[in-house]
Amino acid sequence: MVDLTIAAVMAIHVLMAVLWTGGYLVTGMLVIPAAQRNGSPELALDVLDSLKYFAFGGIAVMGASGGAALLFLYDNELPEGTRGTALIAMMTLYGIFALTSIWSWYETKSAREENVRELPTRLKMSFRTNSLVATLLVIDAALIGYVV
Repeated sequence: MVDLTIAAVMAIHVLMAVLWTGGYLVTGMLVIPAAQRNGSPELALDVLDSLKYFAFGGIAVMGASGGAALLFLYDNELPEGTRGTALIAMMTLYGIFALTSIWSWYETKSAREENVRELPTRLKMSFRTNSLVATLLVIDAALIGYVV
């Protein structure tokens, strides 16, 4: 029998993970390079501004739903062995992703205030860092779901 509470918590967790990581991957790999090629930093900054809602929403929703999943699935204790290590890696990556999301939001805000004509290197690096961490989170999630 399926526990609907766990199913709902995991559905919320996965949905937010898809929105959060997907938003940063698309932005870091498509929007920023396209804006750079077309000389349109305003368009990129508009997209980047909208991602702050995913960042702050993702931090809150992923933290709460991940914590609830830990509570419901593992009775608030991490499992032993490889699965526990993979879960610790996911929590660590989540923390790094939260920090780099805040960094990206700050860099976007700073660029907007400075009325930039070209996207600053720090801004591009923050979103590329987010893309890398998002990719590592997806790989870790796949390992947890299918390997360990």
